[in-house]
Amino acid sequence: MSAPANAFEAPPKVELTKDQARDALNKTNELLKLPENVQKMDMAKAQMAAQPDNIMMLMMLVLPVATQALLPILAEFGFPQDQGGLMMFMSAVGKHKDDAEISALGKQMRATFVPENLEPVVTAMLSGGGAM
Repeated sequence: MSAPANAFEAPPKVELTKDQARDALNKTNELLKLPENVQKMDMAKAQMAAQPDNIMMLMMLVLPVATQALLPILAEFGFPQDQGGLMMFMSAVGKHKDDAEISALGKQMRATFVPENLEPVVTAMLSGGGAM
């Protein structure tokens, strides 16, 4: 994927088919289960525990760890390899929320790094308020 021509240009939108979304989520969930990623995620969530309802703490502490863990997936499926790319990825798989398997895999992924109490906020950010 090529970088935007300048810092103010949005990266190209990436669309996933249902099969690609399913494949990406399966790979994502496997990566997130690796012991080193579980340990890093647990440490980030522990830091966030002081302010569990603060979405900014999620964005500053937990999402960077999730992004780092998922760089291979973001690259493989053409998303920018940064936190914005992770959000784009989550939104792209969310477009297939009508598929029960994809919905379940997406919930499994998000449960790894989005606290349950912030799930509605993250869902609203990604899909304009629709649940995945």
